[in-house]
Amino acid sequence: MSAIKTASFYPRDGAVQWAWHVVVVVVLLGWPLWAGQPRFALHLAIMVSLYACLAMSMNLVLRIGQLSLAHGALFGLGAYASAILSRDYGWSFPAAFLGAGVLTAALAVITGPVFMRIKGVHFALLTFALGEAVVLCFVEFHELFGGNNGFGQIPSLHDSLPIPEGRYGIYLVTVSFALVVYFVLRALYRREWGMVADALHQNEQLVRSGGLNVLRFRVSVFVLSALIAGWTGSLYAHYKGYISPDAFGFWTAVDVVIMNVLGGVGALAGAVVGAAILIPLPELLRDLLQYQRLIYGLTLVLLLLFMPQGLAGVWRKRRGARKEVT
Repeated sequence: MSAIKTASFYPRDGAVQWAWHVVVVVVLLGWPLWAGQPRFALHLAIMVSLYACLAMSMNLVLRIGQLSLAHGALFGLGAYASAILSRDYGWSFPAAFLGAGVLTAALAVITGPVFMRIKGVHFALLTFALGEAVVLCFVEFHELFGGNNGFGQIPSLHDSLPIPEGRYGIYLVTVSFALVVYFVLRALYRREWGMVADALHQNEQLVRSGGLNVLRFRVSVFVLSALIAGWTGSLYAHYKGYISPDAFGFWTAVDVVIMNVLGGVGALAGAVVGAAILIPLPELLRDLLQYQRLIYGLTLVLLLLFMPQGLAGVWRKRRGARKEVT
C-alpha cells in the first residue's frame, strides 16, 4: 500500500472558490441543453457520473491506507438489490435506492470489524475473496439473480421520478448524486474526520495515542464507502435496465483504483478526474479491445513510478512552483 501515496489538500474556501463551484455546477447541469442533448455524449456523461461516485467511495478506503478489491461486488450488490426490489416486489425507485444502500452498508457492518483489523496485502486479498464470493452468488443463484443470463426488465428512473424524458433526465439524477457525494465527502475531508483519516494512513500509532478507537473509525469509513457504492449500483441498474455479473467483478475494482491513482488519491477531485479520463478511453481504444487490460495495467505501473500522487500532485507542485516564482 505504500506505493500509493496520499497528500493532504485542505485549501480554505474563499469567495473565488465558491464562485468556481457554482459555475461548475451550472455547467454540469445545463450543458446538454446548450449542446442539443447528444445521446452518446449524455451516455458517456452518465457513466462518468456513476463511476466518479464509485471512485470517490473507493477514495475513502484508500485515504486510510487500505485497498479494497470488493468494490465491484458492492457496486453489483446495490444494483441487484435495487433491481430485485423494484422489478419483483414493486418498490418505487426511491425506496429501492434506499434499500440497496442499507443492504451494502449492512454487509460492511458485518464484515468490517473483522476485515478492518487486517492491513496491507492481506486486507486486499480478503476483500478480493469477498468480492469473488458475492459475484459467485450472482452466477449460482440463478432464480434470484438470473445467473450468467443476467437480470433484465429493470424499471427506469422515469417510472418513479418526475424528471425530463430521455437521457437528459437520467443525467440530471446521476450528476446531482455525484455532486452531493462530492460535496459531502469534501466537507468531511476538511474537518477533523478527514485529518484523522490522513493521519491514520501516515502514522497509526500517533492516532492511537490520541485516544481514538481506530477500529471503529476504520469500520465507519468502510461502511460509508459501501453505502455510496450500493447507491451508485442502484442508479446504474435503473439506467441500464439490464445487469449481469460480468459488470461487477475484479476488474471493476481495478478500474476504480486506477481512476484514483490517475487523478490522485490525496485529492477527492482526483477520483472524478480519473473517471472522466478512464471511462471514455474504451471508445478511443475500440480498435485495441483485446489489449485494453494490458494498457490499463501498464498505465497503473507508470503512474505509480512517475506520478505517485496522480494528476492532483502534479498540479499542486506546479502551483507551488508558480507561487515561489511570483
